[in-house]
Amino acid sequence: MVPAAAAGRAGLHWCPVTDPTPPPPRPPAPPQPPATTPAAQAPGDRFWTRVLTPVGVVVLAFALTIPLASLLFAADLSDDSVNAIFAATGGALIAVLGLAALNALPAHERRLATAVKHSRSGAVGLGLVIGIGVVIGSVAIIGLGTLVDPSLEERLEEQATEVGPAAWQVALLVIALVVLAPLGEELVFRGLLLRGLARRLSFWPAAAISAVLFAAAHVDAYVLWPRAIALVITGLVLAWLYRWRGYWAAVVAHATVNGVAATALVAAG
Repeated sequence: MVPAAAAGRAGLHWCPVTDPTPPPPRPPAPPQPPATTPAAQAPGDRFWTRVLTPVGVVVLAFALTIPLASLLFAADLSDDSVNAIFAATGGALIAVLGLAALNALPAHERRLATAVKHSRSGAVGLGLVIGIGVVIGSVAIIGLGTLVDPSLEERLEEQATEVGPAAWQVALLVIALVVLAPLGEELVFRGLLLRGLARRLSFWPAAAISAVLFAAAHVDAYVLWPRAIALVITGLVLAWLYRWRGYWAAVVAHATVNGVAATALVAAG
């Protein structure tokens, strides 16, 4: 038998005796508290906020312009002057309130809402082509409507906007139709409302809802049924264009449609 000291010098080691009893189980970890981020707290609230905010922008813009129109009529201004000021003020309010709603979003969502997809020149060129196509389609729809209902011709004449003879009236109406309305309405109905609806719905149902609300925001859609149909289809086309080529392509298409209408109004006036 080798003594312990000799065994240590010889490189031998004593093996410790292991305890066959297993260690006691560890207590379970305490449950983690739920996430406190806004997304985890109330995703439905964010959805409805994103959807109702652009609708509120349009309603508030109309609510603010109605007293203005009353003041303008009380000032004994001509109908042409009131129409030009009303259109410019309404377009400016929608654009300003829409920008305020956009600025309330996170920075990355602001960039996505007004982003240019592919190239700027491509967005402008495609917007022009699509805008001209929308004009042709709208004229065809309204023309078919007058064939079905001949009384529409009289109602179309009654609802037609007249342009005053003054240069400032023409300039103000053209700016309202070609600049302010495309910038503001595309931001509100496509950049905010469509993107808000698409957070929970697939694209085409979201596009259909935004197109119906887009048509409802135009007063003449309530009295001219072919005009309402044309506006819904226009809203669908602009939603598709926004998804494919971005905000500025939709703005150019919208401006093209309104530019043709403004040209016709000026020529008729």
